[in-house]
Amino acid sequence: MALFWSLDPSKTLSNHSLSGTKKSKNCVTIALTCNASGNHKLPPLFIHKSKTPRVLRGIDKDGLPVWYYWNRTAWMQASVWYDYLKKVNEMMRRQNRNILLLADNAPTHIINKNLPLTNINVHFLPPNTTSHLQPLDTGIINGFKVRRKRIECFINL
Repeated sequence: MALFWSLDPSKTLSNHSLSGTKKSKNCVTIALTCNASGNHKLPPLFIHKSKTPRVLRGIDKDGLPVWYYWNRTAWMQASVWYDYLKKVNEMMRRQNRNILLLADNAPTHIINKNLPLTNINVHFLPPNTTSHLQPLDTGIINGFKVRRKRIECFINL
């Protein structure tokens, strides 16, 4: 999901439009992963546009409660997706678990034939059905976005 963390509300209490304001395009990408019951969650995948933001200078990003990635656009890329799958596969291998990972059919969510996934079977949802078939969209992701002010202090870099 894309999180536009400094985007002002589209509606206000005023009856007049706000002139001279431009919508913020500050965005990060966050991927949330959990099992069907929601009792087992993986660390969120967090993609920012800075390799080392000011607030993270001197902090080991491997110690953060998220899997931190960065690129110029703060969007998901195939290289990030591959690394994410490798991390999840290794985590499941260590726990001696096999999982079915449901993913939307975003263009970056491709599977390289050379990527050895021993403990993950990735299944892609049919096109244009993610919001209907993926309960995370209406439940967890919506709740996460509603509570964005709580995480804004971490993202406001």
